[in-house]
Amino acid sequence: KMHYDYINGGAEDEHTLRDNIAAYGRILLRPRVLVDVSNIDMSTNLLGYDMPSPIIVAPTGSHKLANPEGEVATARAAASCNTLMVLSFSASCKIEEVASSCNAIRFYQLYVFKNRDISATLVRRAESHGFKAIVLTVDTPMLGRREADIRNKYNFIFKVLLNILYNIMLFSFYIY
Repeated sequence: KMHYDYINGGAEDEHTLRDNIAAYGRILLRPRVLVDVSNIDMSTNLLGYDMPSPIIVAPTGSHKLANPEGEVATARAAASCNTLMVLSFSASCKIEEVASSCNAIRFYQLYVFKNRDISATLVRRAESHGFKAIVLTVDTPMLGRREADIRNKYNFIFKVLLNILYNIMLFSFYIY
């Protein structure tokens, strides 16, 4: 229950979550009939990388909640579909684990820290492990108050934060 609530929930009173669900409910897929579909090409190119469709794996963290292999399994799935994966800053797997798991095209999500040396270290680390681009994210200056997590006494996020600290500190000697 607590893992479901974490994945399915939002912050505070979940107003934005409900607005997002309502917005998706307004999207209509209109089937086209009696149209020649024998030669459809959905391929695209993103930053010089060819992909069979404009679908990528967005940076979402804590994949180990859904699969014990976490982002390693997600990277393998992306590679099998010849698509791009953006590894989340809050991944439950280490950069090295994901990088060594497969040959997926990988980008790395970066939050800029006040201490720019930390950000620079993460960029160098991602680059040294074959990540091809940095996806700069500025939407979370602080974590939201997730009321369902508080009710559930949910502490998985603590494990994710420990992994983030590991990611920051492990290679801090690269800074100097």
